Amino acid sequence: MTGRIAAIGEQDIIEPLKMVGVDTFPVTKENIIEVLLNIVNKGYSVILIGEDSIEGIEDLFLKLSLRPLPSIVPIPGKGKSKAFAYRRLRELIKKAVGTDILKEDK
Repeated sequence: MTGRIAAIGEQDIIEPLKMVGVDTFPVTKENIIEVLLNIVNKGYSVILIGEDSIEGIEDLFLKLSLRPLPSIVPIPGKGKSKAFAYRRLRELIKKAVGTDILKEDK
């Protein structure tokens, strides 16, 4: 399934992604690990994961994020953002360019 994109998370967050050809997998707190590992093993290139779904599996998320493929990208959930997606993006940019270009001036 090279080049395929999957999205996992709450139904109402990921459902619109079907319209652009993304395979969607609604999850609950109880089955998130099983579904995520299943998708990783299916060979998807990109996995979008709802920020709310990452809660409680941060260690697994970070471990899987170290792999070259699939690229696992957190997406904002509904309600107030927990800033996990922003923090992760900031870490990746800092690693890539060697400095924190998103640093906020005080």
